[in-house]
Amino acid sequence: MLTRILSGLLLAFASLTAYQVAAQVPDVRISEIHYDNTGTDSGEAIEISGPAGTDVTGWQVVLYNGNGGVTYDTRALSGPISATCNSRGVVVLNYATNGIQNGGTGATDTSSPDAVALVDATGAVVEFLSYEGVIAATNGPATGLVSTDIGVRELGTEPVGLSLSRNASGVWAGPAASTFGACNDDGTVEPPAEVATVSVAPVSGSVIVGATFAFTATALDAEGGVVPGTTFTWVTSDATVATVSATGVATGVVQGSVTITATAPNGIAGTAALQVNPPPTGTSDIRINEIHYDNVGTDAGESIEIEGPAGASIAGYSIVLYNGNGGASYNTTTLSGALPATCDDRGVFVVTYPQDGLQNGSPDGIALVDATGAVVEFLSYEGAFPATNGPAAGMTSTDIVASQTNAPIGQSLQRNAANQWQPAASTFGACIGNGGPPPGNTISFSGRNPGDPALPVGFEDQLFATVRDGNNVVVPTTITWTSETPAIASVDARGVMRALAEGTAIVRATAADGVTTATYSLPARVAVAGTTAEYAGNAEFGEPQDGDPSDDFIVRYPQYTASYNPNRGTPNWVSYDLDATHFGAEDRCDCFTSDPALPSSFTRLSTADYTDSGAFHGYGIDRGHMARSFDRTTGSLDNAVTYYFTNIVPQAADQNQGPWAILENELGDFARFQDREVYIIAGVAGNRGTLKNEGRVVIPERTWKVAVIMPRNQGLADVVDYRDVQVIAVNMPNEPGIRNTPWQTYQTTVDAIELLTGYDLLALLPDDVEIAVESNTQPPIGNVAGPSTSSEGDAIAFTAAGSLDPNGSIVSYEWSFGDGVTASGSDVTHTFAQSGSYTVSVLLTDNDGLTTTVSASITVNNIAPTVNDFAGATLVAGETYSVNGSFTDPGADSWTATIDWGDGSPSLQTQLAARTFSGSHVYSTAGVYTVTVTISDGEGSSSRTQTVTVTEQVPSQLTAAKALIDELVAAGKIANAAGASLKAQLTLAERLLANGNTKLAVVTLRAVLVQIDVLVLLTPLQASDVTALKAAIRQVISAAG
Repeated sequence: MLTRILSGLLLAFASLTAYQVAAQVPDVRISEIHYDNTGTDSGEAIEISGPAGTDVTGWQVVLYNGNGGVTYDTRALSGPISATCNSRGVVVLNYATNGIQNGGTGATDTSSPDAVALVDATGAVVEFLSYEGVIAATNGPATGLVSTDIGVRELGTEPVGLSLSRNASGVWAGPAASTFGACNDDGTVEPPAEVATVSVAPVSGSVIVGATFAFTATALDAEGGVVPGTTFTWVTSDATVATVSATGVATGVVQGSVTITATAPNGIAGTAALQVNPPPTGTSDIRINEIHYDNVGTDAGESIEIEGPAGASIAGYSIVLYNGNGGASYNTTTLSGALPATCDDRGVFVVTYPQDGLQNGSPDGIALVDATGAVVEFLSYEGAFPATNGPAAGMTSTDIVASQTNAPIGQSLQRNAANQWQPAASTFGACIGNGGPPPGNTISFSGRNPGDPALPVGFEDQLFATVRDGNNVVVPTTITWTSETPAIASVDARGVMRALAEGTAIVRATAADGVTTATYSLPARVAVAGTTAEYAGNAEFGEPQDGDPSDDFIVRYPQYTASYNPNRGTPNWVSYDLDATHFGAEDRCDCFTSDPALPSSFTRLSTADYTDSGAFHGYGIDRGHMARSFDRTTGSLDNAVTYYFTNIVPQAADQNQGPWAILENELGDFARFQDREVYIIAGVAGNRGTLKNEGRVVIPERTWKVAVIMPRNQGLADVVDYRDVQVIAVNMPNEPGIRNTPWQTYQTTVDAIELLTGYDLLALLPDDVEIAVESNTQPPIGNVAGPSTSSEGDAIAFTAAGSLDPNGSIVSYEWSFGDGVTASGSDVTHTFAQSGSYTVSVLLTDNDGLTTTVSASITVNNIAPTVNDFAGATLVAGETYSVNGSFTDPGADSWTATIDWGDGSPSLQTQLAARTFSGSHVYSTAGVYTVTVTISDGEGSSSRTQTVTVTEQVPSQLTAAKALIDELVAAGKIANAAGASLKAQLTLAERLLANGNTKLAVVTLRAVLVQIDVLVLLTPLQASDVTALKAAIRQVISAAG
């Protein structure tokens, strides 16, 4: 029924011209496509155009196969559309060689279209465009929709570098030089051209009473160009003879001729002629009653039989074969003579065809046409479709419902008296039911076809045998299976065949009657590993572990690593890496087999343990891959390994074929088309009982998956921050009814899956990254503010108050200034004691214990030391000058003091540990000297000077001393006698100095100092009274040396 509805829709939409895609152009739209060129296809791509900034996360581009209307590829879009050209932008999807199907083969052929659907985030189809014809989608988001042909095509003869593109008016053109990545639909929309002529096709046609015929109309401008978006008004010249719908589909009412007219809105019209013929007479007397078009292996004995009254003339009759893909005829056989008396008053006539002379369906058709050209009947098998040419043009076929798919040789489809078609042993040349004794029982096989990939040696598949009697009624029975080629394959009691060696395996099925028996041949081969896949890192982030290793039997293959649980009969988890090198052209083997790596003590499973589980439990149950078989297709062995039961769990069909499959497709697209490395761990949780209550295989309550997505060829060593990875975690209920639920509904955290299963996942990630990605919480986002330059000794303020935590709060700020000093708090002040370049960092910790360290750089400039004032002196030649002083420096440097004495003698240089300096020097010559003290910290320096005056060694000091004694005597502080004695000794010292007897002069002067000290002790003379006196005497002593 669905096929008939879709065929009707195709007819209804056939009147839309390719260029009507411009009538309503959505804001976000498909704007460019390249799918075919000469030689090997190259640069296949699809471009999406839309307003800049539009978020297309969750949108999809879905490719449809025109043969059957099914999807064959889905690509996910994400993020906003960048501003490529002012207010609009584009997103380009690149495909592998032959990633986009090529449509038909001719310039006008519309029998092999393909299509593209643009689907928004809600699942609504934004537009459904096709090339080289129109299709009706039978699955996916566009189910039930009929595509719009873009009206231009690539023939496969064009050079590389061309494409088909859409302009601002929505009109498609090309092939022309491709502009992928640049806007081609952002210009000003030109007003539609004026319709000058209208063309109706075909210009004439015929139809029998009650049948339909479809016309199409095209509007052309004055220059012969198509006017897009034109709508037509359809009328008939005589509605009593034929009517016409608003879409140009005419229906015959009575015999006669009419004119069908299509009129554009401006009144310009085009016409076509339609002849309505009467319905053929006697259609129940001559009819098609037996067909054989397909059998197992090479087709043989393909035939069509017609049946009718004996002696009826069939001269001028013809049998016209129709291709269901496009509706065109592909063979005509003209009949002659009359029907023989094959069985009393009835007769049959058989037309035989060469091998593959009859197409194998999906669908195809047969028209029986009488001598007047009227179609007696238009039948089809494997679906209905409209004929587009020949005697049945405009008619829709009648599906006989019965079909042949790898039928045994010797069977056909036969029509009974109730007008029902059924398979049975062929009786070509004999009347059905009257052609001799009824045929015996037959056996047909299913489960695996000879055309499937050869069964790999060491792998298994299950075969099924069905017994039918001569009336094609199924006979309930038991089947005994045996192998006719035991060296090549074995087969067990449940029909599970195991390939043992390369070759053709022959198995025999025998019914319980012991008489009905048949053999079945299938190829077997040795599986070969692919050479292009780069397998590494299946457990890149660690093999998951829980607290009970007793139920974790680890198997490791290049294709995956798994923990198998013998108590469940399924893996606990399967871990594998996925990148673009893992995809190839190998077909999937459908060869579910017990893993030979498991110990012999484990229960050995076969695919038969799953068979009939759906019927038993009341909902579909699949043999579900944890590591998808499509992801391992570079070699037959690579693919076969994924069919080991260490990788298989019972999955509800609605889950496995619904959200689970959609997520698998998206992860696969990351690897295939977006140059990503995808690390996947998938597993099970819970227990819904066992398959068929047999206690062998546990049906999980949930299946879960964790995917870590990174740039291609990156792994654990490249992870330093949580932003280095994208993590997707899902936990799906394993139950019916969720087929159309988006996978995003089941997103969760890795932490939640770990809590559910007890397994530690992603254990090798750095702890801070693991915490963030597993909890789906983010660490703080740091911000440091402060000056980039400063000077030694300055108090510098830093702040991290601008930091924030996306999902919590920051609880601590720990600073490090790069000079060994630390501090705490969001706002801190720090003084650098030394010049240099420093990295100031702050460790932020949030309430989840997640941390982030952010840093800033600062350059601290040097401040040169400043020398403080120090004392000069007045000396006598030969006397020692001692200098002591200090300096200031905000930096904690090491310093050097250099003292230049000013008399040409070597400077004194001293390394200092403190901010003080000292030194001494003896001046031997009288003069005035400038003493310069310079302090350097290695980067800068400063100096300060002082004056030292040196006089000659003359007795003037002793003369002064005598005068001071006289003053003390006059003041009554020294007795006259004592004063005279002191002065006499000073005079003696003068003489001695004058005579050069310095040593004796010094002894004399020291004796005077002793006497003065005695006077201070024994008389009222005070020490303060004699300070100047003693200083003068000491100066002479010092000068004398």
